[in-house]
Amino acid sequence: YASVGEFHYVHHQPNGARYEDPAETTHRIMAAAKHAGIGLTHLPVLYTYGGAGRAKLSHGQRRFGNSIDQFSEIVAAAKSSAKAMPTDFRVGIAPHSLRATAPDELAQITAAHDDGPIHIHIAEQPKEVSDIARWLGARPVEWLLGNQNITPDWCLIHATHMSDTETAALAISGAVAGLCPITEANLGDGPFNGPGYLAAGGAFGLGSDSNVRISLTEELRTLEYSQRLRDLQRNVMVAGAGSVGKTLYLGAVAGGAQALGRKAGAIKQGRLADLVAINSQHPHLCSLAPDQLFDGLCFAADDSVITDVWSAGRHMVHGGQHINRDAIIATYQTAMRKLKASLGS
Repeated sequence: YASVGEFHYVHHQPNGARYEDPAETTHRIMAAAKHAGIGLTHLPVLYTYGGAGRAKLSHGQRRFGNSIDQFSEIVAAAKSSAKAMPTDFRVGIAPHSLRATAPDELAQITAAHDDGPIHIHIAEQPKEVSDIARWLGARPVEWLLGNQNITPDWCLIHATHMSDTETAALAISGAVAGLCPITEANLGDGPFNGPGYLAAGGAFGLGSDSNVRISLTEELRTLEYSQRLRDLQRNVMVAGAGSVGKTLYLGAVAGGAQALGRKAGAIKQGRLADLVAINSQHPHLCSLAPDQLFDGLCFAADDSVITDVWSAGRHMVHGGQHINRDAIIATYQTAMRKLKASLGS
């Protein structure tokens, strides 16, 4: 609720031509985040190829494409722009995936940008796994762990199709698995290996990815339900006895803060005041004891039970409504009307 990692693809004009300012869309994202008051970790995406083996970009991918030098220019501009933003804003990098980069270029950019979060899509679908194995001689997570210095600064998005060995090795690395349960269900990607990853002490965070539906409560329950459907059992995402909801929520909070390079994730002195207030008297929750609220939030409630949100101390949601809600919605609807008109729909 209080912060977001913007996995930022769209750098260029629809025909692939660069804007006069190559970081134009980056500046727009930062301005929007500042207006919304949400904490931002901006992650410019390096997307050089259209598939494994240095395949050419397709027509629809031209807005994403950059050389190493062009990408580094955008990252430098993002870091410069962030200086004028709230002090909790961060800039990292996002080499899109092993299929959209190449080993030598991945090594080059990770060596050059070693002072912030690094996010990468990996092992989302079986075809990706087989394509990378044919090209690089190893499964995606296996190859990455064997060829990059994977540290807690890394976030591996999806990591859906891992072997048991990869699962344990990723957990031990200290990196975060960035899970997007609604998107992974919507696209038919498959379920994450949650039990094995938790048993190995792995960190995880949650994100929305495709934005087909933006709801933290639904992301939490979809993660657990995906595990139950696969394993034909209940209470999967918890080690031993205990609250599944508490494990999911607190795990996602801590892992999400780590993935964003954000000094948050807990209510402690010296941490950012990223806080939410939950209406425990809401009809979805009022029958529950305090120690049941995490489970109620994850499995019974929707996002309407959140009454207030603070991002780095900025009180942006009051009484269930964003302080700039009306103006933001009006601007968004106008933009969508213009976009639909330009597409002839």
